[in-house]
Amino acid sequence: MNYKSFADLSIDINNNLFKLNNEGYDLIVGIPRSGMIPAYMIGLYLNVHVTSLDSFIKNEKLTSGVSRNTKMSLIYTMDAQKVLLVDDSIVTGKAMQLALESIPDNIKKNITTCAIYSDKKNKPDIDIYLEHVKRPRVFEWNIFHSRLMKNACLDIDGVLCIDPTEDENDDGDNYIHFILNAKPLHLPSTKLKALVTSRLEKYRPQTEQWLKAHNIQYDELIMLDLPSKKERQKLGAHAKHKAAYYSQSGLDLFIESAPAQALAIMTATGKPVFCTGDNQMYMPSLSKIFMKPPKSLLKQWEHAIAVKLPSPIKKAIRPIYRTLIFKH
Repeated sequence: MNYKSFADLSIDINNNLFKLNNEGYDLIVGIPRSGMIPAYMIGLYLNVHVTSLDSFIKNEKLTSGVSRNTKMSLIYTMDAQKVLLVDDSIVTGKAMQLALESIPDNIKKNITTCAIYSDKKNKPDIDIYLEHVKRPRVFEWNIFHSRLMKNACLDIDGVLCIDPTEDENDDGDNYIHFILNAKPLHLPSTKLKALVTSRLEKYRPQTEQWLKAHNIQYDELIMLDLPSKKERQKLGAHAKHKAAYYSQSGLDLFIESAPAQALAIMTATGKPVFCTGDNQMYMPSLSKIFMKPPKSLLKQWEHAIAVKLPSPIKKAIRPIYRTLIFKH
């Protein structure tokens, strides 16, 4: 599961400015909605005007802030001689094609199409892309509104709503009040496959009431069947409970709020976990190597170098590697 955050978007645009600079673009046009943020980022980097596709087609008057003048002065959108038409990503090319079809034919010669992320390296239906990001992929700006939610498990506290404070998390009246009145955080736009929470089963009625009040639809609500918060803490059941369901669910993604739990769930299941707490996608690809105890890892390494490496290199690497392993 490839993931791109807003921070990644900014970095990727910055690292690829060489593809856009010195091309003479005097207007950046964003395709709403996902194309507007990268369009404005590019426009700020290049110091040129930015507008939406609709405003461009309507030939609306351009404005800019008072703190900095743009490099090229335009009055109306159609005054632009070289236009960069921007979207966040491209897969089928349908959105870009529809955008081009909406632009008058006599203006199309001025248009260069650009996507920040392409699913393929060879993409003949676009002029420029900045980065190749293979599918499956998901972006910070659409993860909770994508079709992926239909095949995902989501935690509740810290994901759908804020976490309770220490006073609210008393396993009593304060906690019930919190559940019924928790402020929403991420409200998905589509029906969810499963909600998997460490909330205790005895709080199901209040949890279901809150979910209904916020129009959150789901197929399953998996809660922890223990008598008390104290018992849950004693057993350390949070991540184990979530991993147990995720492992056998056949679903593709778990969304968790706590980084430590996200790592534990990913390690236990060997499946991707997105963490809202640190905005990271925890992937299993490297965990099978680096999450093992040092002695086990050392044995694997020694076996590998014993089989594949020439004797002089083995002798040089072995003591260095042992030092690194046991220091960490």
